[in-house]
Amino acid sequence: MTARLPALALAVAVLASPAAAQEPLAPTRLAPVVVTPARLEQTSGEAPASVTVLTRDDVRESAAQTVDDLLRQVPGFSLFRRTSSVVAHPTAQGLSLRGIGPSGTSRALVLLDGVPVNDPFGGWIYWSRVPLQAIEQIEVVRGGGSSVWGNYALGGVVHVITRRPTQRAALFETSYGTHDTMNFDLLLTEAQGPLRLSLEGNYFDTGGYKVVRDSRRGSIDIDADSRHSTFNGRVELVDSPDFSLFLSGNYFDEERGNGTPLQFNRTDSGALAAGGRLRTGDGGDWSFALFGQLQEFRSTFSSQALDRNSETLALDQLVPSSSLGAWLQWSRRFGSHLVAAGGDVRWVEGETDEKVYVAGAFARTRVAGGEQLIGGVFLQDVYTPHRAWELVAGIRGDSWMSYDGFRRDTPPPAGVPPSQMFNDIERILVSPRVAALFHATPSTDLRASAYQGFRVPTINELYRVFRVRNDVTAANESLRPERLTGGELGVQQRWGPVEARVTGFWNDVKDLIANVTLATRLADCPAGTTCRQRQNLDLARIRGFETEVELRPATEWRFLTSYLFSDARVVEATQQRSLGGNRLAQVPEHTVTLGVRYQNPALFNASATARHVGGQFEDDTNTLPLGNYVVVDLALSRALAKWSEVFVGVENLFDTTYATGRTSEGVVSIGAPRLLRGGVRLSF
Repeated sequence: MTARLPALALAVAVLASPAAAQEPLAPTRLAPVVVTPARLEQTSGEAPASVTVLTRDDVRESAAQTVDDLLRQVPGFSLFRRTSSVVAHPTAQGLSLRGIGPSGTSRALVLLDGVPVNDPFGGWIYWSRVPLQAIEQIEVVRGGGSSVWGNYALGGVVHVITRRPTQRAALFETSYGTHDTMNFDLLLTEAQGPLRLSLEGNYFDTGGYKVVRDSRRGSIDIDADSRHSTFNGRVELVDSPDFSLFLSGNYFDEERGNGTPLQFNRTDSGALAAGGRLRTGDGGDWSFALFGQLQEFRSTFSSQALDRNSETLALDQLVPSSSLGAWLQWSRRFGSHLVAAGGDVRWVEGETDEKVYVAGAFARTRVAGGEQLIGGVFLQDVYTPHRAWELVAGIRGDSWMSYDGFRRDTPPPAGVPPSQMFNDIERILVSPRVAALFHATPSTDLRASAYQGFRVPTINELYRVFRVRNDVTAANESLRPERLTGGELGVQQRWGPVEARVTGFWNDVKDLIANVTLATRLADCPAGTTCRQRQNLDLARIRGFETEVELRPATEWRFLTSYLFSDARVVEATQQRSLGGNRLAQVPEHTVTLGVRYQNPALFNASATARHVGGQFEDDTNTLPLGNYVVVDLALSRALAKWSEVFVGVENLFDTTYATGRTSEGVVSIGAPRLLRGGVRLSF
């Protein structure tokens, strides 16, 4: 019996002829160690929070090719748009949990081995930075986490933990599939005494597919392709279980074609991190990390004719950015109290250098940007008065400064000054949290929590204009931080081979940043475009419930299902009162995942996932609906020897066509068609 509910890598058994590759092993069901809102190592059964864990087996036995597609099986997980990161524009890869205002900027914090990976300029996530083979497990904590994690943890935390180098090994995976999709991944590890080393290189390339519905395609619509290369390295000094140091680095290079000849984007990024852990003789546990990143992002946008047989260049943007950060944490047990304290800080600098074109002819340059500094400290107590109870109380204070904001237009458009300096912003933000876990019976756990969280606007939201076909969204240098007040109640029940969890949640978000359609055109919106601007909505409310059920009737079989209901609506918007009562854009009310997995190493492993996503709206005015859809994924693998395995994966088995976006002109973007790939994994 497990103390966790694993994430849903759901599956249907596939028949194959038996072969004695190796003796069947009974799968173990150990409660994993997770990073909880308490920012401490606990098994998920002891965490007073809604936690889902994806294990290494979940990763290997999924048909997904990217981390975001893998995580779509987790209740409440979604990106800004329904498109996979295989072909999606990076600025559409912002993460949302439980429907808390999806946008290009994430409203959840994503960590890679304890280091934030939210883009420093725009807050989105480059999911391809983390090859699947490198992942040990992924922990998804839903619910406000700002009381210890601070910025971005408005709706929760996703922590990706990579494999640790513990021995000499070589792992190689390669696959090839439809649309000329190929993937090569080599991971090398070495351990000599206290020194540990891991090196990984990954290359991915796909010819892509068309992303506009067939009925609206014209001669300019071509396949949206992508290619990326990733290199990860990590060196560790593990002197003893009480003392360790690490140094890690990442290089990421990506190129994408965005579906028409004139639209593409490219990213070059380098990141370093160093840190360590020390346990002292008095029982104290110290850990720290320093990290930094340099990045250059380029993207082009075009204006397309209504018949989509011609396009003209509209924007060519170059976005250089850099960031530095650090965190320090201490914890110690005092009897029944586990006290933790610490702090973190992150500095970001970035700008957008744009060439603006009108009717395909160069019109002007626009440069805008600024700097941000945000840091905070927290104090927390995990109190266990009785083995049946765990009580958590914590508070965090953050200071946010946005400064040296500017914009220069040469020559300026009508109504815009040639040079602008924006006011500096300084805010103090306080985030408390209380939570309780009660083991009511050996098979019943009750959870409750209440919290506040925040997210500050990014440099991208404050200063960068962007365009999706003929829809233009202007920046807003006066945006305020988003503030969330919420709570949840949950119960987890175990009946023999069945484990079920139900959680109800209520979140009020004040000053939610949304793309608001304007009645009056701004200077940044050319004639013939739909004009929107990032604005703070007075109040949005997201309430609902999620369920997860797992059944293990036999060692080889595992059935899973999950359901999320999320009612996400605008409560008040004084700048446009007609938005009151509207559903938040990009949030489906209903999401269901069903599946089954069969594991028998002597024969084969098989899995299938069926995922239903309900209808939603593209826009804030709820005039551009996106219908519901169902997709089915299959995966099958078979061990040939202890060191080799072959696998096949199929995404969107029935080749379902579903909408991922829609413009005011009626152009409908579509998701991935049927994708088939096969490959081999080798380990030495």
